[in-house]
Amino acid sequence: MQSKRQENKEVQRRKIIEAARICFTEKGLADVQMKEVAQQAGVGVATVFRYFPKKDELIVAVATRSLDFIEEEFARIAALPLSAYERLDQLLTVLLDNQKADAYESGRFREAFESYASFQREPLPNIDGYLARQTVIMQNLAPIIEDGQRDGSIRRDMPAKPLIVTIINSYATFINNVALKSSISYLDEDIQPETQQDILKQILLSYCRG
Repeated sequence: MQSKRQENKEVQRRKIIEAARICFTEKGLADVQMKEVAQQAGVGVATVFRYFPKKDELIVAVATRSLDFIEEEFARIAALPLSAYERLDQLLTVLLDNQKADAYESGRFREAFESYASFQREPLPNIDGYLARQTVIMQNLAPIIEDGQRDGSIRRDMPAKPLIVTIINSYATFINNVALKSSISYLDEDIQPETQQDILKQILLSYCRG
C-alpha cells in the first residue's frame, strides 16, 4: 500500500505528464521547453526536472501513458464471451472511436513520437518501458488469437496471430494517417476520412472472416 507521500508524488508526476502531453500536441516535441511544461502544470521548472531530468524521459513517459486506454480496452474486449471475429470487430471500432473522441490528438502525438524516436542515434531513455507496454497490449490479444483458430469465425488458411496483428496494426496506422492528412489532401465529399476508415474496416473484416 502506498504512503500518502508516494501518492502525492504519483499525482504530481501524472500532472506533469498530462501538461507535457498538451504542450507536445500543440507545438511538437522539438519546440517545447521544460519551462512551458512547468507553466502548463502549474509547478516550478525545478519540480519538472526533479521528476524528469531530461526532456526525452518526459517524452517517453507521455508516449507510455498514451497506451493506457488501448491496453485497458484490448484486455476488456478480449475477455468478452463473443466469437473471435466479433471481438476483432470491436477492437477496430475502439481504435476508431478513440481517435474521433480526442480529435486526433493521440494520433498527432503518436506520429510525432515515432518520427522523433526513429531519428535518434541512441535509444530514448526508458524506451524499454514503452516497448513493454506494447508487448502487454499484444499479449492481451491471446484469447482472440486462440479462439480464432478454434471457433471458425476467423479464416483458417493462414495463422491467426499474424493475420489479426497485421489487421489491427494496419487499421490503426491507416485511420491515423488519413485523418492527419485530411487538411492537406483534396477529398471529395464522398471520400472523407470517416468514409475511408469505415470502408477499410469492412475490407479487413471481410478478408479475415471464416
